Amino acid sequence: MTTARPALFLAAFLWIIFSGCGRGGEKQPPPPHPPAPVPQATPALPSPAESTPARTAEPRINASLVLAPDNPDAESGVRARLAGIPPEVAVQWKKVSWFINGTGFPGERERLPAGMIRRGDRVQAIAEIEAGGKTEILTSHEITVRNCLPEVLSAALSNMEPKTGQEVRALASGKDADGDPVSFRYRWFLNDKEVEGQSMNALSLEKVPKGTWVHAEVQAFDGISPGSKRFTPKVLVINSPPTVEQVAITRGTGGYFTANLRVRDADGDPVTILAKSLPDGIDLSETALSWRESALPPGKDAPVVLLLSDGDGGDVEYSFRLIASQK
Repeated sequence: MTTARPALFLAAFLWIIFSGCGRGGEKQPPPPHPPAPVPQATPALPSPAESTPARTAEPRINASLVLAPDNPDAESGVRARLAGIPPEVAVQWKKVSWFINGTGFPGERERLPAGMIRRGDRVQAIAEIEAGGKTEILTSHEITVRNCLPEVLSAALSNMEPKTGQEVRALASGKDADGDPVSFRYRWFLNDKEVEGQSMNALSLEKVPKGTWVHAEVQAFDGISPGSKRFTPKVLVINSPPTVEQVAITRGTGGYFTANLRVRDADGDPVTILAKSLPDGIDLSETALSWRESALPPGKDAPVVLLLSDGDGGDVEYSFRLIASQK
């Protein structure tokens, strides 16, 4: 019993040491770590390229001289223009020389006026310019002048009040800038319908009734190419008055004479004949005059005045003289 107590006492002492006593023996948590320092940004030093002002690149100039249009004719003229120069580059025309078939001709600086060239001419230009402070000499390509189409200047009809049975002609004038002689081609129309097979400058109205509208189309031709076209005014075929084609006198028996009138109306209208002035002893019946020999003694003549009407405004006066020699 005596030997066990020292061992128990030693065990109790060790337990007190390792476990602590009351609140004073509680184990404290370790202190918190201080916050990590925030790194400060260091200002970047300017690079040598940024510290030196940038140099602007000079615009590239690849100038050329172009002629327009590239297929001119005698009336269009030719103009020279520049290509390949940026819009920000200042340009000054100093001199332009024009050449036609290799021979120099004065132009209006960048323009060769109309009228100086003809079909088949070869045109070229040489220009001296200043672009971007530098002087350059530019030579254009060569272009060939094409045929200039002929032009109809006027187109009219010979008769503005044509009648059935008459002929109407187209009257035209034209020009050709190349100096070629100008002829004309024609197309005729009746009431806006083309008359087939009619290509001359005249049209017969032999069978064209009154009330028909007539016009023609005229086209210029220079022997190479057809040119412009133009229509004539439209005209209306008006009523044709009756006409007397013949007066045939016959002698009957007993000294009796008759004058038969052969009348015609191109429109086919019936014709009425009235007496306006008849000598004494001469009578009118429809289309015939009659008289006895005593009404026209030798050496005497008798004036006759008749009125012919077709009932459509075609009223005409027809006069002639009956003389004794007509017996």
